[in-house]
Amino acid sequence: MIDLVTVVFKDELPVLKLQAASIARHCRNIGIKNIYVLINDSNDVVRLIDTKWWGELSSCVSVIPRSMFSTEFVDNGWVSQQILKLLGATLSYNTWSMVLDAKTIFVREVNLQEMLDNSGRVRVGTLETPPVFEHSRLIINDLYGIELQRQLGPGGVPFFFHNDTVRSMISDTTKVVGESFPWWFQSQGRLTEFMLYSGYLLYSLGSYEKFYSPQSSFAVVNVCHSEVARWEPKLKEMYLPETLTVSVHRNAWTQLSKQQQQQYRDLLIQKSITEL
Repeated sequence: MIDLVTVVFKDELPVLKLQAASIARHCRNIGIKNIYVLINDSNDVVRLIDTKWWGELSSCVSVIPRSMFSTEFVDNGWVSQQILKLLGATLSYNTWSMVLDAKTIFVREVNLQEMLDNSGRVRVGTLETPPVFEHSRLIINDLYGIELQRQLGPGGVPFFFHNDTVRSMISDTTKVVGESFPWWFQSQGRLTEFMLYSGYLLYSLGSYEKFYSPQSSFAVVNVCHSEVARWEPKLKEMYLPETLTVSVHRNAWTQLSKQQQQQYRDLLIQKSITEL
């Protein structure tokens, strides 16, 4: 039912091992057929990843260098990461792809009954498009002739792509822009993959309701570089029972004190997330 797509840089391999351990523990019952690990770095990173990190799910893991895709990539790793997530979803012929960053760690069990409503729609809700991505919103509005005000939740990862819809989006958008989709996407700069996908659903279907429930069913706690001052309340949120995943951006991690870093390690240990 749900495959996984995660994108990783070489410097993120230590935290990828923790993510793999969390997937092995908490994602065994969601119908995974494939776990796509996409390397947003040089090809030699492939040999540094051991599929045994994923335990009983190791046979599902495919480690894929970005050179496998027939496109060029820009030097900006944030931008190339966006397009790789979309390309990763096109590889899956399961119904859904759950898209992760390498730093995304599951801290409790994932189950289909929680994720999907009785109609098979993913429970992620919507949120207002953030002001920081106003440029992205305007690109999408112009591209599809819509007025995007709210995007699909949770506003980051884990994000659920309906795989057939991603393939349709790439095909239809290629016709609209008249050039290679991956290169066009990267040339836009601040365009984000999740907002573009949200906009395409509104353009093609008129609403999100065919595939997505307006009610969200889980919480995520991500700490970016600008949120270090809020570490204490963020840490408390990580322990809440509704929290499904946690993450700390590498630029935030370096700003944390040794004590704060240990608090995060203690959280993961309490949640039984250690290397296999």
